Amino acid sequence: MKQFLKNPYVMITMIALLVQSVMLVFFYSLPDPLGLSLLEMFSGRIQWQMIMAYGGILVISGLFMLAKMPRGLAVYYILYFFFATADYEVFRFSHQRLSYSFVRTYFHPSNLFDDTAATVFGGDVLGTVLWFGLYILVLAAGITFIVLYTLQRRKRGKDLDLAITFKKKVPASFIATGLVLSVFPLILFLTGTRAVFHVPIVKWPIEMQFNLGKYTLTSPILHIVAWETFEFVRDNEKITDELVEDLNAFLPADKIGARQDVMNYPVYFDAAKHEYKANRPYNIVFVFGESYKGRILNQMLSGDTALAPNLWKLAKVGGLWFKNAYSGGYPTVRGTTSTYLGFPTHPNRDVPSFYASNHFKGFPEYLENYKKAYVTISNPVFDHTLPFVERFYGDNWKLIPEVNIPGTADSLGADLAIQTLGEMPYDKPWFLLFNTIATHIPFYSYPDAFAPKPDDPMVRYRTALRYTDQQFGRFMESLSQRPDFDRTVVLFIGDHDTPVDSVDRRIPQPIGVSSSRIFMGIFSADTSLFQGLTVREDVASQLDVGPTIFDLAQVRAPGHFWGYDLLVQERPADQPSLFFGENGYYLGFRDHVLTGGLKSEEVYSGVNQNFVPVTDSASLNWRSKAVGVSKVLRSLLRNDNMMP
Repeated sequence: MKQFLKNPYVMITMIALLVQSVMLVFFYSLPDPLGLSLLEMFSGRIQWQMIMAYGGILVISGLFMLAKMPRGLAVYYILYFFFATADYEVFRFSHQRLSYSFVRTYFHPSNLFDDTAATVFGGDVLGTVLWFGLYILVLAAGITFIVLYTLQRRKRGKDLDLAITFKKKVPASFIATGLVLSVFPLILFLTGTRAVFHVPIVKWPIEMQFNLGKYTLTSPILHIVAWETFEFVRDNEKITDELVEDLNAFLPADKIGARQDVMNYPVYFDAAKHEYKANRPYNIVFVFGESYKGRILNQMLSGDTALAPNLWKLAKVGGLWFKNAYSGGYPTVRGTTSTYLGFPTHPNRDVPSFYASNHFKGFPEYLENYKKAYVTISNPVFDHTLPFVERFYGDNWKLIPEVNIPGTADSLGADLAIQTLGEMPYDKPWFLLFNTIATHIPFYSYPDAFAPKPDDPMVRYRTALRYTDQQFGRFMESLSQRPDFDRTVVLFIGDHDTPVDSVDRRIPQPIGVSSSRIFMGIFSADTSLFQGLTVREDVASQLDVGPTIFDLAQVRAPGHFWGYDLLVQERPADQPSLFFGENGYYLGFRDHVLTGGLKSEEVYSGVNQNFVPVTDSASLNWRSKAVGVSKVLRSLLRNDNMMP
């Protein structure tokens, strides 16, 4: 104890660095609940995560050393490692960083008594035991030091402070070293460094394509206290006339003048008054096709109908096929959010803040006279969508049974969807939503007996499409036997695009994923809606789903849905669809796309997935408007004022 008390700051810091190292080993060695390797997921970014975590520890220790507060340092690390333990385990289970909005989501009173909060720290038993076992040791060590130091302090008084010896260079060196470790990666990020650097001799690759959101495991207590506080202050900026004008560039013209309170609720509109197509409420089948790529599915229009013959058979019955359709976000949870709520999700503020808020309304809530049901092949807890599911469907949602034969989830999903279809009434309209999974990256989710699984990912993707389509065909056969088939509409929409081959990997950072061009179609045998198949060139988006369903369901109510009623309206040729990724924006036009960073000046234009930097005035103007809308959304979502 005497040796320890000579400089407890250094000893506490050494222990903290050791504990941090063990936690990083746990994090990278323990798989997530799906069996994915986090070491592989974070490949190339591990160096930055490690040095920033160590840098934060050194800086904090140096500051407490200067303040001569050894017990304060121990208390800090007790709190720090509690949040670090929770942060790492939450991410391993859900792929989402611990944050204010996350805590607000999963531990909101409305969620405390369902499966959401209970399964947040699920992971696996081994991981949970290791994480919290390590933290118990940290807690015990910290309390022991505080008690012993306090007893010694009472016994020796100020003499104990004088006995703690260290040179002034020690805290200075701690702070200086910590700042270098913490700030150097941030400088590279802010300067837009994007490359892979190989360390001489050992040839270690260092990835410099930074993403400082979920890919950097920095000190979580600092993330919550400092970063979230900073964001809260920043996001409370006033909605200015200029920002409203930026927003107007992405809204339908008839909605711009239909706001009830433009400055306080700039995306809340009166009920639309345009001419509607449907003259009766239709039954609605909504299919979310996992990673249904517009670039690939559109090849069916050129004759490659073997891709998805049952989908093509449905299309030929009659409907709308959108060649230029875009997701509202990536990954699935963002596309789902944009589809349900009708506005783009936002970086670091995309889903969780909605769960605990009452100031939004999803389109299923407007279907008051409908019987609604949801069939899912993946647990909505893992997808972060359980609160949506419970809010929109109540208890009327079903999860497929355990998959005993690998790759048959879509078959089980079709079975459950067919069973649920049989429960739909004939005397009132109904809404049935189900999703698919076989085309999820890396495209192995079809049975071995169905087809081989070669190394070529595009071959696997096309095979997975055929397998899903086969199951969809079984569902459509059952649907077509119903007497209300001719007053039923099928919406088939991709949740997002996904990178498959080299063409999809030409997208520049910061998006880091393939472009969001999805398949999107609306089909029905009712000739009063569609006279055969019409292929549309105008830009369509998941943001348009809500207004279109309102037409089909004869809903006439105010809301915050940005999009167009695709049955009777078209997006102007010069207006793109907008979504946000991690610190980036994406603008989808009819003939090209624009993408870039919200915090950088770079603008990339892409045609057929080949992206090049551009500096023309039109592109820069759209970039400016996308950034302006980002500010509006951050403020609205932070303050929960989407609706009055």
